[in-house]
Parts: sequence; structure tokens; C-alpha cells
Amino acid sequence: MQTDKRARPSWILRGLGTIAMACLALSVWASMSDQTAGPVINSVGIQLPADAAPLEYQILQTFQESFKYMDQTVTGYEVAYGAYLIAEPLLRVDRNFSLQPAAATRWQVSEDGLTWFFYIRPDLVFSDGRPITAHDYVNTFRLWADPKTAYDFEWYYRSIKHWEAVVSGQKPLQNLGVQALDEHTLAITTERPTPYLPALLTYSQLTPMHAIEKYGGAWSTRPETSISSGPYRLQEWSKGNQIILQPNPTYHGSAKPYLEKLVARLYSVAARPPFMAAYQNGEVDYIKITNQAELNRIKTDPTMKDQLNTYVDFITYYMTMDTYRPPFNDLRVRQAFSHAIDREALAKSALRGVGVPAHSMLQPNFPGANPEALASIQRFDPVLARQRLAEAGYPDGQGFPKLDVWLRNTPTGPVSTAAEAIQAMLKKTLNIDIGVRNMEVKVFMEALNSHQLPLALVPYGYDYLDASNQLDIWQSYGRHAWQNDRFEQFVLRGNQMVHDAVARTALYQEAERILVSDVGGIFLWYELANEMWKPYVRGEALEPNRWGNRAWRGNQRNLTPTLYITEAVMKDQESRRPRQSADSFWQWLLDRR
Repeated sequence: MQTDKRARPSWILRGLGTIAMACLALSVWASMSDQTAGPVINSVGIQLPADAAPLEYQILQTFQESFKYMDQTVTGYEVAYGAYLIAEPLLRVDRNFSLQPAAATRWQVSEDGLTWFFYIRPDLVFSDGRPITAHDYVNTFRLWADPKTAYDFEWYYRSIKHWEAVVSGQKPLQNLGVQALDEHTLAITTERPTPYLPALLTYSQLTPMHAIEKYGGAWSTRPETSISSGPYRLQEWSKGNQIILQPNPTYHGSAKPYLEKLVARLYSVAARPPFMAAYQNGEVDYIKITNQAELNRIKTDPTMKDQLNTYVDFITYYMTMDTYRPPFNDLRVRQAFSHAIDREALAKSALRGVGVPAHSMLQPNFPGANPEALASIQRFDPVLARQRLAEAGYPDGQGFPKLDVWLRNTPTGPVSTAAEAIQAMLKKTLNIDIGVRNMEVKVFMEALNSHQLPLALVPYGYDYLDASNQLDIWQSYGRHAWQNDRFEQFVLRGNQMVHDAVARTALYQEAERILVSDVGGIFLWYELANEMWKPYVRGEALEPNRWGNRAWRGNQRNLTPTLYITEAVMKDQESRRPRQSADSFWQWLLDRR
């Protein structure tokens, strides 16, 4: 019997097949390696930095509070994640808080300081291909000012000419001080010279009027009706679950996005997820830490502590007093209180890890801030505190009226603990009994705004990056029962000085000195922000700024497009992302046999 030379034993065939597949595998793997070694280009043609991971890893996951609309026309306070990424503002800020071009390539102000001109990029388009012009920004501002819109953030734009008259229905929309001089020139006129107008306009995200006309108020809630003008567009919105954004292929602005996907895991405040567990499991790349016990554990963990980013946030906690009525109408009483509080002790105990001592309103690194020059004015000095109280007619606290310090809906936590510590300090140093009273927000704010609060502990942050924002609230028409004519003169002059930034800063710094010296408020602590970032997340937003801070500040509007995922993600065992490795590839190959 002759053997057919074409026949081969099965083991030989299997061996040849294995060799062939191995060669194929090596070829494919080499190809994959070559691709990995080359530049990473995302889906809209943007080349990522040299240390970027492959494209399938360019996903950033975060927790975000769940809201109903991605349209700030509906509400300026409860707008869903993504609203500032799908809509292009006129201006942005960088990590140094300097203004940068967005829809406007440049801007200038008239000689009289009343009209600002913004020159719109000529190549901007909506995601449906419709060109973007200056008229679209005019329509956006008119929509916000329209009485029928009832926009809850309208107060923010009241420096624009005729804004209040239009909002109240006294003037027609056409009288609003926002006009298109041509297709790409926007003119905004103010009631008086307003040097901080460009800073205000970092909140000027474009609203697609044609989307509202076609789909109604829910245009922003579904990918098929959402229209983008910004660097990202809506890919998915699963209510109560997640929002996914992807790069906008029609975007021609300056904030070119790196990340291929932004995934927001949605939650409600009433049912907060376990942030830290999710972070450690690689389910999210960024979280905020507010729990002090958790913060202490992180700081003692050799791995986790290196992922903690801490900086002084732009939030000041202070005590406000009714200076129009006794006992706080006497400067000596206010001084006694300010010198009786040991801020260093507060920071080391009740506020450990979440606050640092404050002696002024403007926080370190905020534009115009000068905290070091003001630090001694409200320093802790128990001897001087008792002396001032005695001079005011209350030696050793005798005859001082019974008062409560009001808190705004903070029954527990470091703020409540700090209030109790302050209570003890006032007792120890001044022999004064002060109660602590926690109040519902509505009741608290009504009493504060009507100047009916004798003593309260409150925080204040910022709306825009300019000293006017935080000092204006101390003017007599604001929420505090305090008035100082010299302070108001300096602030008002600064608010209208358009052409000399250095002199303007000097005016604000003198105004703040008056505020601190006259003890318009007792400044206690600046809030510390504590954030966790995975080590493989990088970008301009997370690089140290000119003050040495890696201050993210939750800034969705400006710096998210600069973020990307580095190759370190491929080695991170906690990562949620798929990995391409030799072992996994060979396992796939064997599984295919």
C-alpha cells in the first residue's frame, strides 16, 4: 500500500497551523506595536502629546450631580454636566486665571470705557453645520434677558446697558446693549465703565436658538436633538445613570479636545455613591474628598497620598455682624471678637485638612489678593481682645447681651465643629456666652439679606475672577449690615477704572484694608479643596500654575479639553480600561484554536 504524499499526519497539520497563526500573530502584534509607538490621533484629527496612551484609553470618568437640562437658559444653578463643554463662550481662562480667546479671537474697549468689541472667529459652526455669527450671541443674551424666560441667573449680567429695564419689561429686547455690528463683530455696551466685563463673559455660552425653535426647551436632553458649538457634543444621556460626551467634529475653536470620551456617572445629593471605593476600583478617575476621616486615611496611605491634590480654594468663611445696632455698632466690640479667635488652632483641630487661617476676604492667589499684608490686623491677641471689650464697656464680658451665631443648614461637619470651637474661644478669652443656632437656608438668607442677623457664620466664593466680585458684596446695598463710605469710594472707583489695571488693583487692596481694619467681617478660614486624580491623567489643567498650585477647581468650562490619559494607565492595575498586552493577545490566540 502506497502512502499518498499529499497526506500528512494530523499533528503535523496542527503544528503547521500553529506556526502560521504564530507568524500572523507576530505580524499583527508588530503592527499594533508600531501603531502604539506612533503619534496618537483622536477621532477629530487632534494629535495627542507624545506620552498619550492609545486612543481606546482616552476616556475620563467622573461623578457628577444629576440635573434635568444641559441648557443654562433653563437654570444657571442646576445645569447638567456638559453644558459648558457643548457650548462655546466668548472667552475662557487658563490655569493662571488669565483670559483667553474662545469664540472671540480678540477684544477691545472704546475710549470712554462703555463699549466692548468682540471679534468672532469666522470659521465657527454649530454641530449641524450652521455658521455661527455675532447675531447668535445677540440672540443668546436677548433670550436670557427676556422676561418670558425668567432666567434665574440674569442678575449676573446687570452691568449691560438696559439689562434690568429689559428684564423687568420696561424696555423691548431690541434696546438691550448687545448688538451685532456685522457678521463677526459683537458690541456690548455697559451702563457705566465696567473693566471686569470680559471676566464676566467666561459665562457667555452660546444657546442655539434654532434648536429651541425646532425642538423646544428639551433640545439639550437627547443626542439626536442636541446641537453643539463647543469642543464636545452629547453622545448619550441615560437619565439618572450617565452622560457621555465625545469630541465635536465640526468644532474649529481654540479648545481642541484630546479626550475621546467624557463619562459622567450621575448621582443625587440625597444618595451619594461611595466615591472613594469607586475611585480605588478604577471606576472613576477623579473625586473630591470632603470627609476628614477619609482624608486622614489617604494621607497615611503610601500609594494614595501621592494622588491627593490639595490647594486653597476661592472660598472664605467669615462672621458677619449687624454693625447698625448694639453691641456690634461699636468697633471695639468687633475688634475684641476678631482678636479672641485663634484661627491657627481652628485649622489644626476642627478644620484639620479642610481649612487654613484667613485674615482677609480675598483668598491667596485670587486676582488682587494681598493676604500677607493684612494678616496682622485681625490677629489672635487675647490680651488686646479683653482690652478692647473693656474699653467698649463690657469688662470681663459683664453686661454683654446673650447672642447666637447663626449657621446656614450645617448641623454637622467641620463648619459646625468650628462654630462650637469659636463659641468656646469667646467664652475663654472674653467670658462671653454665645449660642450656636442652625437655621434652614431660606430663613437664614432672608434674615441675612434684610440685615436682621446680629451674628452669623457664612461662606462666600466667587462668580468671576475679579476682585470686584468679592468686594462688591460688602457695599451697603449688599447682604451685610455694615457700611463704610471710604470703602465704597475705593470699590466704586475700581469698578469703573478701565484703562489702568495696576491702579485699579491698588484701589481694591486699599478697600480691602479698610474692610479688615473696620472689621466689617471677622475673617476665619479659607477652604481647602482636596481632590484625587489618577496618576495617568495629565494636561495643562493639572500642571502647576504661576503660584505653584495644581488648581483644577472643577473647571468644566475652560480646561477639560487639555486633559488626556498617559501610557501609565496601561500599567495601572486598578484601571477600568481594557488592556492590550502580549499575554492577553496570546491568550486570545489560544482561545481561537
